[in-house]
Amino acid sequence: MSTITSQDKNGNTLEFNPYEKKYRYKVNGEVKTGCTSIIDPRFGKAGLMGWAKKLPIEALKWQMRDDGKPIDEIEAYISKLKTKVDELSIKDANIGTMMHTLCEDYITGKKPVAPTTEPLKTMFPKFTQWWDNMKIEVIETEKTYYSEELDACGTVDLICKMNGKLGLIDFKTSKTIDYANYVVQLSAYRKMIMDSTYYKIEFLGLVNIPKDAGLPINFRKIKVKNDYLKAFKLCKQLLDFENDYSKQLSDWKKLINKQRREKLKQKQ
Repeated sequence: MSTITSQDKNGNTLEFNPYEKKYRYKVNGEVKTGCTSIIDPRFGKAGLMGWAKKLPIEALKWQMRDDGKPIDEIEAYISKLKTKVDELSIKDANIGTMMHTLCEDYITGKKPVAPTTEPLKTMFPKFTQWWDNMKIEVIETEKTYYSEELDACGTVDLICKMNGKLGLIDFKTSKTIDYANYVVQLSAYRKMIMDSTYYKIEFLGLVNIPKDAGLPINFRKIKVKNDYLKAFKLCKQLLDFENDYSKQLSDWKKLINKQRREKLKQKQ
């Protein structure tokens, strides 16, 4: 899959490249920030995940030293352990991506081949059984939207109709959907959809597809609240501040380095 291009009601050309790590979104050729890139760091997600990965490894390293293990043996073991942790992180992310693809294919009638390995082997039939029991009309899937007011883009899993009402639903494969950043994300998506289309989104929804075989699908409808969108705007303000401050800091360092070079020339 290469870049996906679409037009919104305002005549903007939206580009989305799902495989681009840094610059995934463009509007009229100009790079734009994605919704989750604005929200997640402000909620400490990136920092906490890094801390959660690093702390147990450091604790084990400390314990091995206390147990009198030689330093070369410790470092070799820790290096292998770090590699395994990174592999598990990638595997977990890939499971989420594959499950999203399976969900999209199934709800759009493409009849995907059932996966044969866990946890997808358990997750997929669990989802299909849940979906078949729901009365949901698919309107759009995996489409990109843009809000000029928010100056941000997002790709929405599903726009649908339930009980005659239009809403958006996001699929999650995390252990829980109790995170505050999820409702902020959905509220930003709603704003983007309504700013770039003629859809009037009346409800928000989260579908949790757990990896654990013993846990059922959890579907939660969320009321639209202005406070959720305000939270996104605050995240955006913080990001803008961080970017502005980084530029100021960079300019200051360049000035200091320039002054140092000039002083060195004068001494010579």
